[in-house]
Amino acid sequence: MERIIKPKKLKPGDTVGILSPAGVLNSDVDLNLIENYFEKKGYKVKFGKSVLAQKKYLAGEDEKRAADLMNFFMDDEISAILCARGGYGSARLMKYLDFDLIKQHPKIFVGYSDITFLLNSINKLTGLVTFHGPMAVADFGVENICEYTEAGFFETLEARVVLPFKYKNNEEKFCIKPGKCQGELIGGNLAVFQNLIGTKYMPDIDGKILLFEDINEPLYKLDRMLVHLKMAGVFEGAVGLLFAACTDVEDKLSLVALIEEVTKKYDFPVAYGFAAGHDKSKVTLPFGVRYEFNASDISLTLLDTYLRTE
Repeated sequence: MERIIKPKKLKPGDTVGILSPAGVLNSDVDLNLIENYFEKKGYKVKFGKSVLAQKKYLAGEDEKRAADLMNFFMDDEISAILCARGGYGSARLMKYLDFDLIKQHPKIFVGYSDITFLLNSINKLTGLVTFHGPMAVADFGVENICEYTEAGFFETLEARVVLPFKYKNNEEKFCIKPGKCQGELIGGNLAVFQNLIGTKYMPDIDGKILLFEDINEPLYKLDRMLVHLKMAGVFEGAVGLLFAACTDVEDKLSLVALIEEVTKKYDFPVAYGFAAGHDKSKVTLPFGVRYEFNASDISLTLLDTYLRTE
C-alpha cells in the first residue's frame, strides 16, 4: 500500500456530496439552506439517499448508509464528501465498506465527532488523507455560520495554505508539558477513538501526534477513557498529545489536571485548548500527514502537502 494517498483539491464548480453515515437528523433540518449555502460559494450539492432516513437514533439502515458512502466514493461527479452530522452509527458501517474501492477512488472526506471512526479506519486501511473538520448541518446549516470555521474549511480544502502553515487558534489555552515534536496527526473524538482499540481499524500510534476532543462528558468518564488509553499502551508510541477545547466540560481546570496526571510519565509535549472540537469555532485538519506541535503556544504547523493540485 502506498503510504499516503492525497485526494484532489476542491475547486469552485465541483460537487460536494452530503450524507448521514451516523445519527439521524432532526426533523427541522432544512437541506435547502445547506444547498443554497454551498451554491453561493460556487459549489454544486448532491445528497445521499439516506440523508433524512431514520431508524431510531440512526439515519436509516446500516447497509443503506454504507451504500451512500460507497456510492459517493465511486461517483466521479463528487469531489468532496461532507458528513451531515455525527451522533452515533459510523462503527456499524464497517462490514459493508470496501476499502480497496475507496483507495481506488480517493477524494476529500470530512467530519468529526462520531465520524472519528471513519476518519481513522479509512486512513489506516487505505492511506487516504482524511479531514477532521466541520459538518454540513452542525456548522453550515445554521443561520450564524462561524467565520473562523468557514474560512478555515475552504482555505484548507481549496489548498490555499502555504507550507509550513500555522493554524490560528482562538481558544483558551493551557500548556501542560512544554516542548515541540513532529509527526503525523491522528485522533478525533476521545470516546469514539477509545472504541477503535482492539480492532483492525485502530491506527498505528508510533511517531504520531494525538489530537483529542469531546463534548458533554463528566470528568469521571474522561478519567476512565484516558486511563483506558494508558493501560492499552496508546500513549507509549506517541510523540505528542494535544487536546482541543472540550465542550460543556464541567470543570476545565480539573480536566487539565487530569490530563497532566495521566501523562506525567511520558516525555512528549502535552497541551489543552485548540479550536478543533464541538464548539462553533474549529479548524479543518488533514489526518495522516506531518505537523509540528508546539505545546508552549498550543500550535499546530502543517508541514506536508495533503492534496493533489493538478
